[in-house]
Amino acid sequence: MSAIIGSAGAHAREKEESLERGKFRTKGLKEGEDDVRVFFREPHNVRGRDRLLCFVGEHTRYPFCVVYNEDKWNMEKRFSEFAELDKQLDEIYKGDSKVQLPEFPPKKMFGSLSPALIVERKEGLEQYMKALAKDPEILKCRVLREFIETPDMVSPDQHKEFDFGRR
Repeated sequence: MSAIIGSAGAHAREKEESLERGKFRTKGLKEGEDDVRVFFREPHNVRGRDRLLCFVGEHTRYPFCVVYNEDKWNMEKRFSEFAELDKQLDEIYKGDSKVQLPEFPPKKMFGSLSPALIVERKEGLEQYMKALAKDPEILKCRVLREFIETPDMVSPDQHKEFDFGRR
């Protein structure tokens, strides 16, 4: 019995050691390249005032976690904010044969609060952001770094203020 407990304890220590952040560094990175990863969580709908008609409107927020080298923080953005990022990146990289931007999920005019569309968008946005994070050339882009609020673009306390304890 004690042999079983002893091996279970060793396994727990191995598992604990493997959770060190440095061991999760993205494979294939060159020295000095930033390690950036993005993980999406379940989206949620938010009620708020419609800017034009003063009616209560509803929109979906897409929460995600950014892992940047040894730091991580939580963010939330609307689909329209991701669409604006894509538009800006298209403008910056149009005609640049070295950079291939990933496909952005299509915008739908109706049914944006449909549960099926929200799941589809979440999956598309996650693929899009992960593809951006894998490209070292795009990661150098100020527009993307501002969007994901890398430490070189925001004050050190910025992420603590909006973290809400979700890690």
